[in-house]
Amino acid sequence: MDPLGLLIEIVALAVYPGGLFLVVMAWITYRGAGMAPGPALDVRGFAAIAAAVVAAAMAPLPGTPAASLPPPGGATPNLLAAVLLVVVAGSLVAPAPWSTRRIILVTFAGASLILIGLVATSLSTTDISGSTGGVNAAARILTVIAVLVALPVVLKPQRAAGSVAARATVVAASLVVVLAIVIPPAQQWPVAPLWVVGLVLAVGVYALLLRLGQALTRREHLSVVAVAWLCSIAASVTAVIAARP
Repeated sequence: MDPLGLLIEIVALAVYPGGLFLVVMAWITYRGAGMAPGPALDVRGFAAIAAAVVAAAMAPLPGTPAASLPPPGGATPNLLAAVLLVVVAGSLVAPAPWSTRRIILVTFAGASLILIGLVATSLSTTDISGSTGGVNAAARILTVIAVLVALPVVLKPQRAAGSVAARATVVAASLVVVLAIVIPPAQQWPVAPLWVVGLVLAVGVYALLLRLGQALTRREHLSVVAVAWLCSIAASVTAVIAARP
């Protein structure tokens, strides 16, 4: 990679959409969700934050520096790689032991994220978010709902099971990666900043919902698990239908 390309990648990791931008998103998540303080940041916490930052840096948000890298339109942001990084980060901060319901949600929500690649020609998040058609849009929206509902049950971020900085960062990175699939690509000024502001507001609202629903998610209430599971199945089925010629 040429020096300019390397500099752009560093900016993406250190400033936006990773780095400083993710710090702001994590702080909003922490304050809005009312996360309990936990132990000091340890090796597992550092590893989780590192994986989360890289995952967020891969999200094709409006104005991301990676969009200026070759090939035309920017470097390919692979959804599978970002999801794997988020899963690794989440496994490092999620409390043990893992219940059957949490394992089911991880499996089905993860499968719907991978199958969403069927609506596009590749697993590029840019291609997926830019896919047209009502069925494609329905598959993406159902996938986002499934992940957003499952996330607090799986991670239990409000339990003081690890560093609060790591928990908040992983949740914020998960939101950035998932919400990126419903943000239209190639947004230009002055529309692009509005999408970024909308993303920040969405994270703030989600954090407040985490606070309001923490009793249900801590108990892994059947209604929450059922909604996430059904949306995951519906998203997977819709993605398969959308992929049919």
